[in-house]
Amino acid sequence: MHFIRSKYFSKGPTSVDIELSNRCNLRCKMCWFHGENGIGDRYQNSEMATEEILELINQLATYRPHIYFGGGEPFIREDFLTIMAHVKSFGLPISFTTNGTLLDQKKIQKVVELGVDAVNISVDGLEEVHDKLRGQGNFAKVMLNMQHLVECKKGENTKKPSITVNITINPLVVGRLKETINSIRKTTGDGVDFFRIHHLWFITPTELEIHKAAIYKTLKRSAHGARAHCIPLSQHIDSNTLSNEISQLKDLGKIKFFPNLQDKEIHQFYSESYRLRKRCMAPFHSGLVKPNGDIKFCPDEWIDDYVLGNIHNDRFENIWNNEKAKRFRSVIYWQKSFPGCKRCSWMHCY
Repeated sequence: MHFIRSKYFSKGPTSVDIELSNRCNLRCKMCWFHGENGIGDRYQNSEMATEEILELINQLATYRPHIYFGGGEPFIREDFLTIMAHVKSFGLPISFTTNGTLLDQKKIQKVVELGVDAVNISVDGLEEVHDKLRGQGNFAKVMLNMQHLVECKKGENTKKPSITVNITINPLVVGRLKETINSIRKTTGDGVDFFRIHHLWFITPTELEIHKAAIYKTLKRSAHGARAHCIPLSQHIDSNTLSNEISQLKDLGKIKFFPNLQDKEIHQFYSESYRLRKRCMAPFHSGLVKPNGDIKFCPDEWIDDYVLGNIHNDRFENIWNNEKAKRFRSVIYWQKSFPGCKRCSWMHCY
């Protein structure tokens, strides 16, 4: 009941997700920005300038948070290395996710020299699967750049950055996870630190309508962007095959599962009747900065139209505990979560 006594005040974020851009050099079919159900790039010609991002980091440094760079492809911005260098000047931990195609040896060398803590590289399966989803020839580019990153770490005699291959579950990779992992291990000389099996964060058409109705009732918002995660039930994963396969992966080593679901939970997760009986604590610990400077609580467009404020108009410290922020925390505290939140990745982080 601490949060009730404090009137839903938070001392500050322990992690902040900064979306530098929603732009990307690829057009992956499952992307909620540019994919088949994507909402597009809403921030064309309105991205924060370099100086504005550096000033935001100055303000965030007071809280000592983990800085994660999400959104589109971070290396689409030419100032990405400059921004990370500024974050590291405060000694803050950094991680980011990349499709790996815009890396080169010079950028890789700088990432290692900066002491970036963790790099997540998206791989969707073996070459034919990955290229079918992300474009012809991209698998080979990613593997080559991953090899360069492994070799650069060895050359600098450092463990940073930790390299995680992020494999998001999709129908084409189910049944071939082990084959995919072993192939990448062979290609990189087993230099990858972790393989993360990332379950889909999806919503069915029926769940979407229930989700939007609940948000409108409590927050008077439409959550229009949540449709980017909408997948017809007929396209869902074969949970029996997936569950059996995951049980065989648990003894391989270097394997992580997010969320870490057990056999029965996997079947439930991929069913429309799935229920997650826990409270979302993300608004008390995490914040999201959109490319135009909007501050929000919810990632990945789940509640995209509830904006706390914008860094162009106010300082982060004032936005973090303003009336909109406390209102959202009070709603989520008593309601625990919204219908669509049950598969959101942040629900499983706290």
